[in-house]
Amino acid sequence: MDGRYHTALKGALITVLTLFGGILVGVALGNLVFRSLPGHSVTNPEPAHVIVTTIPLLIGLLAGGAGWGLLIGRLSHRNDGRRMALAGILGFAPVTLLMTFGLLWLEPIAIERIGSQFPINRVFTFFFVPTAFLIAGISASALGIGLKDKKLARSLFWRVGVAAAFSFLVVNLAMEAAGWVVGAPRAAERLTMLVVMSLGNVGAALAGGGLLGWTLATWNSRLSRPSLPVKT
Repeated sequence: MDGRYHTALKGALITVLTLFGGILVGVALGNLVFRSLPGHSVTNPEPAHVIVTTIPLLIGLLAGGAGWGLLIGRLSHRNDGRRMALAGILGFAPVTLLMTFGLLWLEPIAIERIGSQFPINRVFTFFFVPTAFLIAGISASALGIGLKDKKLARSLFWRVGVAAAFSFLVVNLAMEAAGWVVGAPRAAERLTMLVVMSLGNVGAALAGGGLLGWTLATWNSRLSRPSLPVKT
């Protein structure tokens, strides 16, 4: 197998296991903590309860980002584990939290103002596809900075961001074709939005991580080429 394909596969698996895995564990622990709080309410949660349940999510994001940066650094044959772990944390956790709370704030406004003109599933697509682009692009770009290559960082932003957004869109449309339509009758009973969003994120992580690995393999091969002797 070509070394780039092998590295791309590793990049995809690392990204899914660390980033999506970190989110999954954080959400699961947060939900467990929330349900154990006395007087908890899903429809009208208290601010203190929201803050407490956000802590496990934050821990999951930080751990996932650190593991991602560390393992991608090793995949890039760079031994500065602390720098790459920090790059993974700073690139992934802040933008993910910002986009998560931003979407929670925008959701009722969007449904009220845009939902009357467009189907809810189109509103979902309109918001979540760009979100996938920004989270993937900014996170990958931070790794390029961690590798001390600003040109690589800019390339990773666009390449990984577009790959993740396109993959999320494809998964979203495929789920709609299979009958999993966000906002459809009885969609809440099937947890349709959660299922579509989760599978879309897995697809985005696989595509973005795969392209990240491919790009880093190409980058490494260029750096390892012997320089031509200078004629005198």
